Amino acid sequence: MYKAMQRFAININNFTKPNSGLNSFQLIRTFLSQAYYCQEAWEKRLNSPIFQKINLDELYYELDQRFQKSRQLSAVDVDIFANATNSDAFIDELLDIVHKLRLTADTGNTLNSTGHAVIRILLQYKKHDDLLNVLDDRLNYGLFLDYYTSNILMDSYWKSNDFTSGARVASQLMLQEEYEHPISRSLSLLHCYNYLSKPGKWPIPTAPVEPEEEIKVRVKYLRNPYNDDHFDLKEPDKIVGKTLAMFCKQKKDSLNKSLGIVGWALYNKNEKVLECAKEVQNNGTLLYKEVLDLVPDESDSKNIISQLPSESADVEELLISNVKKAVDTMSEKDIADQCETFSKWEAERMKALEEQKERLTIAKNIKDIEDLKTAMKEKETKLWFFENEEKIEFEIEEALEKMIVPKTKKKSKVDDDYIPPEVHSRQSN
Repeated sequence: MYKAMQRFAININNFTKPNSGLNSFQLIRTFLSQAYYCQEAWEKRLNSPIFQKINLDELYYELDQRFQKSRQLSAVDVDIFANATNSDAFIDELLDIVHKLRLTADTGNTLNSTGHAVIRILLQYKKHDDLLNVLDDRLNYGLFLDYYTSNILMDSYWKSNDFTSGARVASQLMLQEEYEHPISRSLSLLHCYNYLSKPGKWPIPTAPVEPEEEIKVRVKYLRNPYNDDHFDLKEPDKIVGKTLAMFCKQKKDSLNKSLGIVGWALYNKNEKVLECAKEVQNNGTLLYKEVLDLVPDESDSKNIISQLPSESADVEELLISNVKKAVDTMSEKDIADQCETFSKWEAERMKALEEQKERLTIAKNIKDIEDLKTAMKEKETKLWFFENEEKIEFEIEEALEKMIVPKTKKKSKVDDDYIPPEVHSRQSN
């Protein structure tokens, strides 16, 4: 059935009523069919007995109390909470629990379905700022896109003409160095091109506020500032530029060469621009003027790019055509694979629950044995008190001495003659 829905939905426009009038309609462009979203298959998870018994209020309270007391959480419990969340009333609690899981030792066992559930619920209720912020904050939330989730996100942002958000999703794939999927690749190039043509507001992290008073701290050594030129990228143009450069790196046609050389220019890699320019001139490739014009006039590579052979073309139409070809080729396989993945996730969740149940049973048995040994020891002490009276008194005295005279801590060694490098250099001067 999804094949028929796909053929019906890919090449036509959906219609929705705008706010301005009841008898007029607004066109919404779309690439992915409703079948691609696999909504029916995704909602089948709620039929599991696990989720039918869940009370989200009670579960959140239990998880929060457990974390406050022991600083521990179970990855499978967080996964159940994430997959059971089906309204926007618990989104704040969901993000809070996912963040707390990152602070525990069990974060390495996070189930794959957890991140997918969080992304789905935030997209469903249009919490776009929260979604993009948690994707950017990988350290505190640990959410990572795959090809499927990136496709449905970029398709949703294309419908709403939110090219900035689409470019931010594409940049996540660049940071994860995942460039292979045809639909993801074509949608990424489309969003990045439209973002550069019509720039939107791209949030930039604010620099930490410097204290008003100078505070001197004695340290053993100073760490040199380091920028990895990848995760440390903050400027939108550099991020989008590297995204274009990486996605177009292996392609030799005019469109990809045009986008690639613009990407290297925005990324401030002049040596790469020169390399691409020589290759274009040697091969006689004509670039697209509409793409080359995206390079700012203040760029160091502007003079080189302006001298390259170019021609005019409808670049957006070419990019849209590439997206449609990729969807026609890959959508059916993606739908089948994702439905199979949902089934695998359910099996993984059940297996994780069984393993957790087994661990809890073993822990309970060990505790019961320890309690039994303690009770037997107390009973033995009572039964043989008079025979072991002197030994017991001696143990009591030893315990009292330890309480009264605690062991002194060893003093940490401090090198009084240590002089930081900066101070030493100033004295020598």
